[in-house]
Amino acid sequence: MHEHATQSRMHAHHSVKRFLFIISDTGGGHRASANAVQDALHRLYGVNVAVEIVDIFTEMDRWPFSHFPDWYPHAVSMNAIPWAVAYHLSNRVRLMKTMSRIVWPYARKALCAVLRQHPADVIVSFHPIPCYSLQMATRYLGWNTPIATVAVDLVTAHASWFVPGSQMYLVPTEAAKERAIRFGLPGALVTVTGMPTRHSFTEAMHLSRSAARTLLHIPQDVPVVLVVGGGEGMGPLGHVVKALAHQQISAHIIAIAGRNQSLYEELTSTDYPIPIHVKGFVDNMHVWMRAADILVTKAGPNTLSEAFISELPIVMYTALPGQEEGNVTHVVSNGAGVWTPHPSLTARTVKYLVQHPEARQRMAEKSRALARPYASQQIARNLWALIAPLSAKNIPDLQQVYSDAHPTQPI
Repeated sequence: MHEHATQSRMHAHHSVKRFLFIISDTGGGHRASANAVQDALHRLYGVNVAVEIVDIFTEMDRWPFSHFPDWYPHAVSMNAIPWAVAYHLSNRVRLMKTMSRIVWPYARKALCAVLRQHPADVIVSFHPIPCYSLQMATRYLGWNTPIATVAVDLVTAHASWFVPGSQMYLVPTEAAKERAIRFGLPGALVTVTGMPTRHSFTEAMHLSRSAARTLLHIPQDVPVVLVVGGGEGMGPLGHVVKALAHQQISAHIIAIAGRNQSLYEELTSTDYPIPIHVKGFVDNMHVWMRAADILVTKAGPNTLSEAFISELPIVMYTALPGQEEGNVTHVVSNGAGVWTPHPSLTARTVKYLVQHPEARQRMAEKSRALARPYASQQIARNLWALIAPLSAKNIPDLQQVYSDAHPTQPI
């Protein structure tokens, strides 16, 4: 089947460049990253850009793919043992290619239908599982549409991100690039951009802690501890909050439950020995992070990248086996935070940091040094270059510009 002639005629009739972003709502990070890059494309190129974000598994509407978003929370529960087993057993490029080929006859019709329904000049995958299938589908359709992969695992990215076939691989860290090369990709195809983050975090870089607290109506004269579990409120956040409360920490403690309604109800109905201020999902996390002195979190890549920009010392209480293990090493080895995989250890560590401002100050400076606040813009510029190759010649390294203009300094 060949549709390249039809596709070429369609492209000739419009000047707007169309991007199809492939995601799945298996966790909140894929959509959040895609939204951040979509926003950056619109900010850079305005009306010349149209972006569609598609949850590939629900859009295909075929069992079992359509159930992946629903199954994901269960897969990462039970101490994440099923997830860990699946991650490590499948973490090979050759195996991922083979699995994709096995599934291809069953998935082909539905996948090709999705791509036809969302014609684009560039296809960008923000999810590892469809990567190899996308290039099989475009080849089957006879299209020469470029494909880019934006890996949104900070360090220990799964092999499925790095299957061959994409024209461009954009990764958050040098460690992720080294991993891509070990998996067999030519280094020239892999660019380190940083982790895509929302523009609001970049804008908030000039918001002082005092001003942020004023906006949120929280105290100015005590340390503020922010406890989060990602947008979905995952992990043992309830146990962590209970441990913090029983340490009688002299701080203003805020727990954000995200979209997890049962966690919110648990936190608000528990009688703690000290005040715990509970929030559900918030749309101004950039202000909350600027207001905080300490961030207590799971080791998710999006939250960590936002914490770096917000210059926060980080206390990590859990990490998804496999893909988030490298995040812990990245933070700890760079001095930006502490790994505390038990609630009582988390609470003791937070109490120590509350009582020792010089220790959290050192961590805050190390955290700032890891920040890549313009990663979304960098990714947008690289994706645009797939359509306009001449613009690729002088893509500035925005991280270097940032580092030169903002040397590490106390906050």
